[in-house]
Amino acid sequence: WDGVETTARIWEIDPDLQIVICTAYSDYSWDAMIAKLGRSDRLVILKKPFDGVEVLQLANALTEKWRLLQQSRLAVTGLEQTVQERTRELQESHTEVEMLLASITAAIIGLDTEQKVTRWNRAAEFLFAIPSAQALGRPIGELDWKLDWKPVGQALSECRTSRAPVELPHVPYRRADGNEGFINLTLTPSQSGDKQHLDVILLGTDTTQHHRLESQLRQAQKLETIGQLAAGVAHEINTPTQYIGDNTRFLQDSIGSIAGVFQAYERLLNAAQSHAVTPELIAQVVEARAASDLDYLFEQIPAAIKETLEGVERVTKIVRAMKEFSHPGGKEKAASDLNKAIETTVTVARNEWKYVAEAATELDPELPAVPCVLDEFNQTILNLITNAAHAVGAANTVTGRKMGRIVIRSRREGDWAVIEVEDNGIGIPPEIQSRIFEPFFTTKGIGEGTGQGLSIVRNVIVKGHGGKVDFLTTPGQGTTFRISLPIKHVVEPTTAALPAPTPAPAASS
Repeated sequence: WDGVETTARIWEIDPDLQIVICTAYSDYSWDAMIAKLGRSDRLVILKKPFDGVEVLQLANALTEKWRLLQQSRLAVTGLEQTVQERTRELQESHTEVEMLLASITAAIIGLDTEQKVTRWNRAAEFLFAIPSAQALGRPIGELDWKLDWKPVGQALSECRTSRAPVELPHVPYRRADGNEGFINLTLTPSQSGDKQHLDVILLGTDTTQHHRLESQLRQAQKLETIGQLAAGVAHEINTPTQYIGDNTRFLQDSIGSIAGVFQAYERLLNAAQSHAVTPELIAQVVEARAASDLDYLFEQIPAAIKETLEGVERVTKIVRAMKEFSHPGGKEKAASDLNKAIETTVTVARNEWKYVAEAATELDPELPAVPCVLDEFNQTILNLITNAAHAVGAANTVTGRKMGRIVIRSRREGDWAVIEVEDNGIGIPPEIQSRIFEPFFTTKGIGEGTGQGLSIVRNVIVKGHGGKVDFLTTPGQGTTFRISLPIKHVVEPTTAALPAPTPAPAASS
């Protein structure tokens, strides 16, 4: 074989071998032969004359090239295997994630920066009666899902602006069965490839049954509280009505006495007009006047009338306060005068605290109207005042003092309305401080308390109004409960308004 044929035969055995042809034929067309073999990267032509050093250097270089080639091939093979294995793992993981998302009972909705739906799981299909095929890829504002869009749109703007999760409790919506329901929505920002934009994940849970149970529980607690207050209110009304009755009877008797004197004067006047005044007639007038004690009556009648009017005003105030406190109000939040609500509740609860404490209010007259469900707020303040009265009463028993102190304050702190109920009662022992907001937890004896008061306070303020509840206590010295309500109903969006959908519908403890 010649060099060309030999080279071809060698490459049939091992195509990776590097071949060097040493030739003295300078006129031989090696370039044409190399092109014919098609392996110019594996063939080197070394023309004579050459020396041993040159050959050795070439051999070393080609050997190193071959070794690096083998290493790179091994690395590529290993990388391909790793990629295949990783791809298989990702596929398995993706399948598991999809199965997990499909099994979650909460609705999961993904939105990209253009408000288009990127994820819509089975729970979302069930809750909103919209198949994923109709939702995916479409702007969320175009979907025919039956919920109150306005707070959701504002929450989306807030979530993207603040880059923090936003919670929307009890959003009204129309369920798949056509009935009204409520859903809790949590909006969480998700960083996309472009750091300037955020995707948003919406997690929705149907809380209709829970909302109904909470509403029933609050109503039951309110009725129970009103029932407990009824006897106290009756007593509060009985006291002024009693002295109204006493004063009225006094005025009735006084008018009879004054009438007798006027009758005697009338007879005297008639006699004077006919010039028939007698000493006996004058004596009758003097006797009648002395018997009626006019000086005393003229002194006491104005005082009796004043006291009667005060009693009437007191009864009117109690009845008005009870009416305002008991009024069911609306289901939606409305701008409310919290100071007036506090004063009303203090009046209604008077029989709870008046025997154990002096109650005082320190209310900020500049406090603006705050959006809230007023009867729920009234119930919250009543629960806190009642708890404070019980704590003060217990401290009075321990210390032997006659009266304690309860102070209710209001003020504004930035965008929050802050209400504090402070007492100098027995305080809260450290071992139960973490449990006081638990439903049905109570330290009172059987039949003395249901353990719902503080649980309802937290549910109303935190879940129902997006506020905060905390407390500061010193065992043996007293406790201050602090509730904070947002002055604005929702945070105003700072980005462009989102498209409307198709019309259809800290507590720390």
